[in-house]
Amino acid sequence: MLSGLASAVPVVQVPEGGRPVEVIPKGVICGPVRGGWTLGADGRSLQPPAKADDGDRVMELTVAESPGRCAESEATVMVIATGPLPRIDAAATTFYPDDGRVELRGTNLLNVAIAWAGTPRGEAPRGPPEGQDVCLTPSTGKGPVDCAVPVAQGLPTDAVLFWIPPHGRRGPDVTTYDANGNVVDAEAMRLRPGRVILTQPLVLSNGVDVSKGPGSVSVSHSEAIASAECGLARCEVGDGVVYVRNVPGVDATISLRLRLTPRVLFARGDALEQTVSATLPVLACPLTAVEGTVLRGAEDSALVVRLDPICAHDSRTLIWTVNNQRARVERVLKTAEGTHVLLRTGGTPDQQVTITALTSRHEGTVVASETAKTTPLPVPRAVLELPGHGPIDFVPTNRPAEVHVASAAGLGRFVLHALPGAYGVTPKESTTLIQGEAAAGGFVALRFGYQLPTLPGELATADLALVDERVQRLVREASVPARVDTLFEFVCADKDGKDVSLAPSRPHRLSYEMRNTCRVIVHRERLMPEEGNQEVHLRVSVTRPDGSTRGESGVDQRMFLRPKGDERVIPVPGNLGQYDRILVQVSHVADEARYALATTDRTGLPSAQWTATIQGGLFRLYATAAIPAGLYRATVPTGQLAINFGVLSRLALLNNEGQERLLGIELGLMGLGLVPQSGDIQFPPTVAVVTGLGLRVPIGPGAAVGANAWVAYEFRGDIKRRTGGDPNLDPVVPSSNWSFIFGPSISVGNVGFNL
Repeated sequence: MLSGLASAVPVVQVPEGGRPVEVIPKGVICGPVRGGWTLGADGRSLQPPAKADDGDRVMELTVAESPGRCAESEATVMVIATGPLPRIDAAATTFYPDDGRVELRGTNLLNVAIAWAGTPRGEAPRGPPEGQDVCLTPSTGKGPVDCAVPVAQGLPTDAVLFWIPPHGRRGPDVTTYDANGNVVDAEAMRLRPGRVILTQPLVLSNGVDVSKGPGSVSVSHSEAIASAECGLARCEVGDGVVYVRNVPGVDATISLRLRLTPRVLFARGDALEQTVSATLPVLACPLTAVEGTVLRGAEDSALVVRLDPICAHDSRTLIWTVNNQRARVERVLKTAEGTHVLLRTGGTPDQQVTITALTSRHEGTVVASETAKTTPLPVPRAVLELPGHGPIDFVPTNRPAEVHVASAAGLGRFVLHALPGAYGVTPKESTTLIQGEAAAGGFVALRFGYQLPTLPGELATADLALVDERVQRLVREASVPARVDTLFEFVCADKDGKDVSLAPSRPHRLSYEMRNTCRVIVHRERLMPEEGNQEVHLRVSVTRPDGSTRGESGVDQRMFLRPKGDERVIPVPGNLGQYDRILVQVSHVADEARYALATTDRTGLPSAQWTATIQGGLFRLYATAAIPAGLYRATVPTGQLAINFGVLSRLALLNNEGQERLLGIELGLMGLGLVPQSGDIQFPPTVAVVTGLGLRVPIGPGAAVGANAWVAYEFRGDIKRRTGGDPNLDPVVPSSNWSFIFGPSISVGNVGFNL
């Protein structure tokens, strides 16, 4: 095998036995020549030997401008005696680029070299890729013979092939002559095989990979493909690939049909085909709809899908559709599990959806698709509660309320959202607070965002859907029962005339001289806005020592208090007396329409009570009417005095409440024995002055029952005895006007004064 590299020395090659050829255009060839070469008379031409030996085929000769300068000339020329020029039948020549050989057919093929230029498939270019090889063992027989010449394996089908004469060379400085001495054009030496046969698979891909960009199918000889068809998709032939665009869906297969260029055939067994067909699956991006995010029956909802990490597409540049409706990419989050994409849709009522990702509107290749079942959107159930006061059924405007939302079915949760113009929301530790705007009124439905906390990163706080509560709540002020002991103050003057604020729920004693200084002060300025309007009942009552009510001193008012109002003073009216008891009671009006009342403690409304007693004397002297039903006269003659009546004055010791004690000193005028009694002794009706002790137990205002023991002086006539007509008996019974009587009585009236 001869080197195919061109030399810097000019080369002239002539078939052995050929005619003389001019080696140099001017000057002379410095002899001598050998190996059967003959120098012409002109000194510039040579005739090759008739039969050259292998050792004498190549000869390098010195050339000069004139014979006299041969000794000093360094210029040379190389002459080669080649074998007979081949006659190659190009139409019968076959090129096998995959196998790396060229099968020649013709004559004079022995030692004919084939030179090639082209980049073998799978190798990077390294300058002008060239090479050559020689036909060493052509077939035998008469006429044209065959010879297989190896070439670089994997050359393209359009590789440039040249034939080189036996023992000859090829290069830009090589001039080839035929046997007649004519210059052979270099283009005439180019070999154009009649057939190019592909023996290895033309389609190298197992599928149409659309996960990393436009769909592509690797091919071994893209230069040999004249056209490509892909059915519903669109195919374009590129360098080493066939681009597949407008792939209709990831579940489809692509029927690829490649038509080869003229003279290029594909060997399928013993058959040679001009068309290569292949059915390839679409290798798309694995796509998964995240469980619990595909909602049904929610307007303007969102869902989350996950693309496998092998997918190289930018999720934001893809066109996403859900049930053929365009979806908007809101968020993209890349994790180790893949790329999570939050898609905003218009919602769907269907039981399942088909999610599709396309490369672009123009190209329309489906790179990912998934069919997922939808889940119904849960219904939010919220409870509003004022801390310490229980649940409420409205949105308060003057103070925040806690919002407790029942957990949603499945994996999701509901998060309360603010509604401008209606209410605001404030997260606080583990709870959420809501407060209506001050100018808001009417009814409002709470708005919630449905979120899935199991999603990664920021997607866990993204709203998959916005849903309103099915009930509407009134937006109004929340009235929380305030402590009335801070809003009301009971003030009286002490004995020195200084005002004293009396503490509630404790008894107080007031100086008699300051009895008319008591008043109730309503501190509306202490009412905070967050406590709301208050409706209270103020009751002031004054009772005398005997338990009767002093009506002119009573106050009974139902009051409506607004926050930050003015102070109001309500005096206790009337001229109070000794031992009068003042009772001030303040309580809230239990109105569920106004107050936020706890369901478990409706009786626990704040209330307050003040009591004060006017100081008085230690004794009471008063007059009363006594009706002893029956008195017993203990002095002889003894007997029962029936039906008695009189007026008594009584002096009794008083306790701290102004109530008389049981025992008192009595003095009065009493009518005794007003009704005659049946018996032996007849006591005449009489008037007596009585004095003594009496026990008295009140049974009502001015009324009492008691027991009396008196010493009486009777203003009467004689006491007589019934004789029954016996003249021996004296009818007059000796008796003294002084007597001791005792018995029960009923007294009515209490007219007197304290001492």
